[in-house]
Amino acid sequence: MQTAITAMTAVATTQSENTKAEPLTMQKRIGSIVYEVVIHFNQDAKETLNDKKIKLIKRDLEAAS
Repeated sequence: MQTAITAMTAVATTQSENTKAEPLTMQKRIGSIVYEVVIHFNQDAKETLNDKKIKLIKRDLEAAS
């Protein structure tokens, strides 16, 4: 999972530098099934990828308490 987060962060950084970035496609094999994930970024987003990660972590911590 850490690899996926690192890859998404790298793509988000690259996309902020390149306004016509292609969507990121990753494949992950779990057992005999291959999952394909396509990640798109909104060019008009008001929140960075890091902001989103922090918000999700905070939400999980609040739900756990």
